[in-house]
Amino acid sequence: MRKWIGILVAVCAVLTAVPALAHPKLVKAQPAKGAILKKTPAKIQLWFHEELDTKLSSFTVQNQRNERVDNGDGKVNLDERKMMEGSVRPLPAGNYTVKWKAAGDDDKVVVEGTFTFRVRD
Repeated sequence: MRKWIGILVAVCAVLTAVPALAHPKLVKAQPAKGAILKKTPAKIQLWFHEELDTKLSSFTVQNQRNERVDNGDGKVNLDERKMMEGSVRPLPAGNYTVKWKAAGDDDKVVVEGTFTFRVRD
């Protein structure tokens, strides 16, 4: 019995000593995923569950023809490092895709994702 307790204690010590490395997860976006808007959004904002690496994290916005419609300023907000934000040009009616890549400040592993929104007539 003592042997098993010793093994259990050793395993718990090893597991708690390893830092928890999580990759960034998108938790909120403005406009929201799948949103249908009446007009061009004032800005695009993406929130993640952890602070982001400022050099490895960014996003773009593309129209249905895969042309960029953002202003090239989609980056980490230095005052709120769990958020990226940027602007877009005036958008005509259509579907748009936000393509983001984010790296956590802790492990620098880049993860990518996309979501769409629509500007209606």
